[in-house]
Amino acid sequence: MDHSTSDSQLNPGEVDYEFESNEVPEPVYLQFMALKPLSVVDDELVPKVGMTFTTLEDAGKFYRNYAKAAGFSTRVRCTNRKGNEIKNQLITCSRERKWKSKISPTEKTNPTAGLNCPARIYIHTLKDVGAWIISKVVLDHSHPCCPSKAEILKQHRELSMSIRRTIENNEEAGIRPSKTYQSFVAAAGGHRELNFIEKDVKNYITREVRNVSEQEDAKEFGKYLLRMKEKNQNFFFELQLEEDQSIKLAFWADARSRAAFEYFGDVISFDTTYNTNRYNLVCGSFVGVNHHGQSTLLGCSLMKNEEIESFKWLFQCWLRCMGGNAPKGFLTDQCASMKRALEACMPTTIHRWCIWHIMKKIPNKLNGYKGHADIEQEMSQVVWNSHSKDSFDRNWNDFLLNFGLTDNKWLSDLYEDRHIWVPIYLDHHFWAGMRSTQRSKSMHSFFNKYITRNNSLIQFVKQYDNCLGSREQAERESDAADFHTVIPCATKSSIEAQFQEAYTHAKFREVQAQFRGKVNCITRLKNSALCYSVYEVKEQVSSSIFNKFVVTYDSVAAEVKCQCLLFESRGILCRHALSVLSFEQVSQVSPRYILERWSKKVKRRHTHIKSSHDEPLMEPRSKRFDQLVFRSQNICEFASESEELTAILHRAYDNVMAEMEALKAKRKGTSSLSHEDTNLESVNELQSPPRIRTRGRLKNRLGSKLEKQIANATKKKKTKVLSEIKLFDTASAAHSNSSQYQGHVMNYQFRVPAARDNSLGV
Repeated sequence: MDHSTSDSQLNPGEVDYEFESNEVPEPVYLQFMALKPLSVVDDELVPKVGMTFTTLEDAGKFYRNYAKAAGFSTRVRCTNRKGNEIKNQLITCSRERKWKSKISPTEKTNPTAGLNCPARIYIHTLKDVGAWIISKVVLDHSHPCCPSKAEILKQHRELSMSIRRTIENNEEAGIRPSKTYQSFVAAAGGHRELNFIEKDVKNYITREVRNVSEQEDAKEFGKYLLRMKEKNQNFFFELQLEEDQSIKLAFWADARSRAAFEYFGDVISFDTTYNTNRYNLVCGSFVGVNHHGQSTLLGCSLMKNEEIESFKWLFQCWLRCMGGNAPKGFLTDQCASMKRALEACMPTTIHRWCIWHIMKKIPNKLNGYKGHADIEQEMSQVVWNSHSKDSFDRNWNDFLLNFGLTDNKWLSDLYEDRHIWVPIYLDHHFWAGMRSTQRSKSMHSFFNKYITRNNSLIQFVKQYDNCLGSREQAERESDAADFHTVIPCATKSSIEAQFQEAYTHAKFREVQAQFRGKVNCITRLKNSALCYSVYEVKEQVSSSIFNKFVVTYDSVAAEVKCQCLLFESRGILCRHALSVLSFEQVSQVSPRYILERWSKKVKRRHTHIKSSHDEPLMEPRSKRFDQLVFRSQNICEFASESEELTAILHRAYDNVMAEMEALKAKRKGTSSLSHEDTNLESVNELQSPPRIRTRGRLKNRLGSKLEKQIANATKKKKTKVLSEIKLFDTASAAHSNSSQYQGHVMNYQFRVPAARDNSLGV
């Protein structure tokens, strides 16, 4: 039966032939008549003239199902409208058109699909009936069709709701798209069992999950902050805006971080060496140390620049967030702007430079000197092995004289600032074991697992949510281990048992390390008077090297002090002090040496607060899907115990599916709209900072009318020149005429006029 019949069966008054101009010319069509579909398709799937459908979507779906069975894909070629109503539509094979490239075939490498294929159907609306009818059908193709390869064609690939939700969850968890796809392959039993490819997963993430425009990015960021404030009134945020309403500075901290500051806000590490977002905003993280010695987040910021005024705003904002309580110690990198801002905002706080940053600069700063490797080694010895301020000054001067570095400005400046980076000048104060900003950098390494330079603001803040959650979980796991398990003592010392009972596992391990180090110490009493003794403890650090430390002990006050200052800086008694206590036969240390800071018995308020985590703003269908999946998991787990239970569940599924399909058929044609409107007027004017573009291919846009005229004039002029060249060199002209001129246009952005108040905060 030839299905490419005329439409004489239809009422002439109901048919509109506006598509006839799009038909394939008769001679071309006749040469394709010999090409029939290669596969035998079920007659019920083959489109025929006179078939009617309730909606245009049903007709298009029917033709797509036929195309998949026959081995090709379709495209909507043309749609005619009368006002807002569709009158008719032409659907063709995706290889219908014949496209001629202006690029020479020798230069063009991209594949093309157009082969002027005649296969198509015409769909018209029936007046006064509300139905759609197929008025003309062409089944023949100008190319072979292969049903086995049809499922790979883009049109027939599909991501189900379950697949999409899994992709979204994996993306939020930081799982790479390739790993996500491999999990689908493993679950399905092979690539052939999936009706999509890995590229579809990546495209869905790019277009749907990460699809935040630069214009909406700042608004979404502001809405996120407001949502978090609505969930918990103790959530704190503050923004400073530019005149064009773009974000200049931002700071936020959740309720748990603010509560944790009460216990772990004595020493803070702050670092701004991380900037992975599309606007090149610098990320600054406030990091403390909890009772397990783990890093804990106490606030996050984004900064457009690192000027003094920016740091002042940020530090003042952070102090307001933490109730105006300044920390005792503050670690930063070697930044002059930060130093001056801290002096203005926290005059009573002891500022410390990251010694790691300074020591790392030695090879670069001193590389031009002869014997720079020896210089680096000697400088490290002076910095780390000077046990008093006077000895450091002597050793430093000797170091400069020995290597002829007295005129080096970098070293001179470092010596002037020695009180904020040399350990012996700072270790009299408590630093919770921190000497560098590595705590902040460890948080940044976590971000690096999930964030790239093209990430948006809203993506960045959601990954910060993940970091908060991971830190909370690590603390909960350590708390549980401290409660349910005990680390056995390594010695018979009652002092070790004292620390075992009081300290967390992590800190007790540090204590045990000092007890093990006692074996390398030789204790000698130098003098004693009125219950006050002075000891010299020699520690063997190698086969021939001994370090000497002076330790004093007051038996009346039960006070022990060591020259190494380990207890003062870290809150852990050193092996030298433990050696003296052992020599004095002390069985219990004074409570002053068991810090509540490291105690596992203190009930801390922040542990009862869940870290803030934004709930995804899913559409209603996604929410309903997740609820159904959650409930069905228990049913499936129960039914999978036996074949009989599984059969019962299958029958129930069949009955429910039939009932739902019947209900859906009754409601066909009706529509419903669910929209959750949120009043967020305060952030509607927010604008994203200017996009910082890295090297790479420029993004063109549709130019203005004037730009198009200039481009066309340039193109015509170039074409004229090429025509003149053709008169002289026919061979080269053939190549020249195939070239195409492309001009670059600028991407302008327009912003909302500035408001009077350039700050927004809660």
